[in-house]
Amino acid sequence: MPIIQSYYRPPAYLFSGHLQTIAPVFGVKRDNTLYQTEKLELPDGDFLELDWIRGGNDRLMILCHGLEGNSRSHYVQQMAVHFNALGWDILAMHARSCGREMNRLPVLYHGGSTKDVEAVVMKYAKNYNSIILVGFSLGGNMVLNFAGRHSIPANLRAIVAFSVPCDLHKSEQKIDRLINRVYARKFLHKLKNKVRKLEVYHPGIFDVNALDEMKSIQAFSAHFTAPFSGFKSLNDFYSAGSCLNSLKKIRIPTLVVNAQNDPFLSDSCYPIDVARTSDNIFLDMPKRGGHSAFPISTTESWMPNRLEKFLKEVVDDSY
Repeated sequence: MPIIQSYYRPPAYLFSGHLQTIAPVFGVKRDNTLYQTEKLELPDGDFLELDWIRGGNDRLMILCHGLEGNSRSHYVQQMAVHFNALGWDILAMHARSCGREMNRLPVLYHGGSTKDVEAVVMKYAKNYNSIILVGFSLGGNMVLNFAGRHSIPANLRAIVAFSVPCDLHKSEQKIDRLINRVYARKFLHKLKNKVRKLEVYHPGIFDVNALDEMKSIQAFSAHFTAPFSGFKSLNDFYSAGSCLNSLKKIRIPTLVVNAQNDPFLSDSCYPIDVARTSDNIFLDMPKRGGHSAFPISTTESWMPNRLEKFLKEVVDDSY
């Protein structure tokens, strides 16, 4: 498909990618009463924590958060509220260890955690006429990898992903740059605390002494996420988490929206060549927008409007 000419414009006072990324974190109010929580038991003995907004609708939107996000993340809640008002049931799934309750197994999620996405989609697909799968940041890699690597139900109508680090290796390198240290520190703080919590339930499994010396996301991936996700090498981990190869195999309408000033994305995270040769990949690259943000004010995001427009124009006029 041709590259889409984007129509997004941020407010003038949010003039940089960093401001556009950070402003919604503080500007958007969270509603802690929004969801009803369900625990989905998995075949391996672990579980997934699912947050629902149900209204007896025949359409379901499944939302997948980004690195160390959850169902209360501003970008997830804004999408949930917007589409629930339009007549969609909402399912915000948590990656393992990201819910309110710590998971049973010492498993760390990553961009290629497609089996958990598959478990959710296949469990609830039969209950709805139409399903849309939406991912943000690392969750975008999850949903795109799922669509490219698994058999999907016929009623899964579209995939939509915002701010996707399509090349996970280069994206982690960019996050670890000095200019982005404020983000890296925040992620590392959460990830290190998570490992310490898991160590309480699984003493001796993790080398927690290594945490104090760990200064980069790449180091955390090498010492913790990759080996405890079953990968023999860091290269295998990056290959499984990056969605670049999966995009070519997707057979349903798919929208990827990556801002050109996203502080987390490298040049290789913009799959221009794939979009030009694919019948199913629609690539929107606004000049601005930051990461998982695209604010139209400090309290509102353009992302729900962008998704609504895509569904009307590409998927089905009567969606």
